[in-house]
Amino acid sequence: MIFGSGTRLTIEPKLEVEPDYYKLVGGETTACLATGFTRQNGTSNHTLFKDKTAAVRIENDKVYNQVVVLPTGNNGDECETESKDSSCEDSIKPDPKVNFVSVTVLCLRLLFIKTVVFNVLMTFRLWISQ
Repeated sequence: MIFGSGTRLTIEPKLEVEPDYYKLVGGETTACLATGFTRQNGTSNHTLFKDKTAAVRIENDKVYNQVVVLPTGNNGDECETESKDSSCEDSIKPDPKVNFVSVTVLCLRLLFIKTVVFNVLMTFRLWISQ
């Protein structure tokens, strides 16, 4: 018994954020990534994203992301023209506390290995002397 296709309910926030577009290149494959938009159909006005893939939202995230793999021969110029800010900067800065903890863990591991090797050697020495 089939009652029909059903009703789809999409609840969207009041705040509307337009997507940022990025061109991704890996080898001979080119893709266009739209990220950080709040409307599920936020890329519907973009020519590359029409009827391609659906926008997805990661669990507990407030924004959608969408990617489309471009056909061979398309270098993704349309993707970059609508980009507001095409610069991607690494915002991760080194933390002295994390570096200190990493070095401390490394020293403890070396001390543990040294202890294990010393115990094995002493066990062999005792076993041979008997």
